[in-house]
Amino acid sequence: MSSSSSRGATPVGTLSESLEDYLEIILQLQQEKRVARVRDIALRKGVSNASVSNALARLDRDGFVRHEAHEFVELTPRGEELARRVLLRHEFLVSFLRDVLQVSAETSETDACAIEHQVSSETLERLASFYQFVNSCPMAGPGFLEAFASCCSSGARSAGCQACDKPCPMRDGDDASPPDPHVVPLASLQPGESGTLMRLGVGSPLRERLVDAGFLPNVRLEITRATPDGRALRVSAQGAQFDLDRADAAAVFVRK
Repeated sequence: MSSSSSRGATPVGTLSESLEDYLEIILQLQQEKRVARVRDIALRKGVSNASVSNALARLDRDGFVRHEAHEFVELTPRGEELARRVLLRHEFLVSFLRDVLQVSAETSETDACAIEHQVSSETLERLASFYQFVNSCPMAGPGFLEAFASCCSSGARSAGCQACDKPCPMRDGDDASPPDPHVVPLASLQPGESGTLMRLGVGSPLRERLVDAGFLPNVRLEITRATPDGRALRVSAQGAQFDLDRADAAAVFVRK
């Protein structure tokens, strides 16, 4: 196995936004109800049954779904892989807009739907890096986000934020907070073990490829198997499978 995401993956943005939305909705319905019906897809998408049938015919023709009239809709492996990556992007962008930028929950959902299909792999990687930074750096962290939330709610956009008058361990010369003992390298996990992604220490271009493949903050990663020589790992990111060299997995940190 190589240090890369799944081979032959269909890039997000290959299909139209509408068709990728259909795949995402089908996956969500399968997760929630075990099956996806045309009427449920139409209700969630806000379109007619006829519009859904037309979209499914296109997706069926291109190998993303299997669907016959009056039957349930099934994602093919190709369709499920793309749907999961779109859904992971969506969930991360909602978290970023809501938790970091303090955008309302309703607007976060709407804007994430618009952004997830168009954002480049490079920008997505930087957003993920920034999210990790403000949640872990001693000079940022939860206090930083709380101060920003207060700033947003009060409308105070000046430089005189009282939060900055609080003692800063970095300025005072104190050591940073001790490392979290529960945050460990992904490579230390055994097949069957899992953890929540905290940060990526790998460099570009692998970092960008992993982020694009779904290695995003707060995503659950599970080791499903290792090669007999122990040099590579098969990693599941919420159902999507990826191959990763153990050396690279050592620079991916998760909370067990």
